[in-house]
Amino acid sequence: MVWEGSPDLEQGDPQLDPASAESDAQTRELLAGIRDSVRELADSTERYHTRAEQRERAIEHLHSEVDRLRLGERRGLLRPLLVEICRLRTDLLRQAEELPGDFDAERARLLLRSYAESVESALEDNGVVAFAPACGTRFEPRMHRRVGGEPTDDPALAGCVALVRRSGYLDIDANSPIALAEVVVFGPAGATAAGTDERTEL
Repeated sequence: MVWEGSPDLEQGDPQLDPASAESDAQTRELLAGIRDSVRELADSTERYHTRAEQRERAIEHLHSEVDRLRLGERRGLLRPLLVEICRLRTDLLRQAEELPGDFDAERARLLLRSYAESVESALEDNGVVAFAPACGTRFEPRMHRRVGGEPTDDPALAGCVALVRRSGYLDIDANSPIALAEVVVFGPAGATAAGTDERTEL
């Protein structure tokens, strides 16, 4: 068999059998077809792997969305319980400060505070933390609720927290308050302290 590029073929050898030349051309055509098929198969395989990677990324994204929705659903179901625990902690702290002196107040106070700390730990285990703004920080309506006013002659203090009446509670994952911190806010001297709540609570 004579391949393309051989000296006899290039010189048009008159002795070359026409049947052999035709067979050689068919072989070359067959090899070219196989080469094209292999190239097409390789391209198709590469496209398949690309689509497979895209599907894997889409599946991972869907899994993360499902996990996020499940977390939100769980928090929604637990929210009433969490609110009650918040109230319980606040009530325990208030009772710790209001026990009569003849009831061995110090021991009772320590006992109640230990209960409050236990509740606080339970809240933290469920993604909720107690918070209280530092005095002198700016009042934030998203995080604080004004329950009173404190007059001041210092303009720089106007609109700042003067006293914390009650701690707030924050959902860590959602970065959203469950209960606002109740605060007294500095205002101009002589201003009316509307909505003042005289109860002293932590």
